[in-house]
Amino acid sequence: MLELRHLRALIAIAEEGNLTLAAERLGIQQPPLTRLLRRAEQALGVILFERHPRGMRLTAAGRTLLDGAYDVVDRLEEAVRDVGRVMRGESGELAVGFTNSAMCHPSLPAVLGDFRQRWPDVDVSLTEGNSSQLLGALRDDRVDVAFVRASIPDASDIVVEQLFDEPMVVAVPIGHALAQQVCADGIRLGDLEGEDFILYQSQYNNGLYRTIVDACHGAGFTPSIRQKGPQLMAALNLVAGGLGISIVPQSMGAHHPSQIRYLPLSKKTPLTASLYLIFRPVRMSGAKLYFIHQARKMRCHSSLKSL
Repeated sequence: MLELRHLRALIAIAEEGNLTLAAERLGIQQPPLTRLLRRAEQALGVILFERHPRGMRLTAAGRTLLDGAYDVVDRLEEAVRDVGRVMRGESGELAVGFTNSAMCHPSLPAVLGDFRQRWPDVDVSLTEGNSSQLLGALRDDRVDVAFVRASIPDASDIVVEQLFDEPMVVAVPIGHALAQQVCADGIRLGDLEGEDFILYQSQYNNGLYRTIVDACHGAGFTPSIRQKGPQLMAALNLVAGGLGISIVPQSMGAHHPSQIRYLPLSKKTPLTASLYLIFRPVRMSGAKLYFIHQARKMRCHSSLKSL
């Protein structure tokens, strides 16, 4: 049976046309090379080279085998190179998870764009979910890194890094009475008692949903939740349709500008939307480490102009 060493020997002899030169090229002595050639011919039952005083000349069978030998060796060398690139993180896949509101912050698409330019051969897959879902995906190795709105308590196997606290704003339909008010000090949370709230159900009991509900309780009232959207953008669509108000991260303020007015909260209302970077500190390739490094820079570029 032919082996890779037989094919390499065939290529070397064919290109050098001389056993001695071929042996030197392969880093072996001539007798072992002669034995390799003989065994290859015996395995195939054909003569691969004609021996001449001036060197070795391929037979018809040898020329046919040489074409296949080049193909096999080239494919193997390409596979070896690909493996090396994967091990160095130069290719492969990066799986990124994110909550819906996290992707709406301009810093995250910028990080993804930078990564695409720096590592063009690494396939980036994106997975959206709530914080609990993404934590499970991280632990199941379905994502490599995730951006979530809820902190992860008691997670010894997970690295949790807070990137920033983003101010939250009140989103009201453009014709709403609150939209007509000009308040330099911002809206107090207590002023929203009795309003119809639209929140985003996918974050129920964690993340932004729980942050908003807890803040309302702290202000002395239970929010009247008229509608729950499956995600933050759906909630904003309902606000634009005039169904109620919502409280959203400030970075959402570019959506529906002709239908929604985004009002700042009072400085006495410390309501923010934190963004956390989570990942497992295992099997960190060069590409993954670079992505994490760039994501950490979001701390320095997270400030937004006041709305």
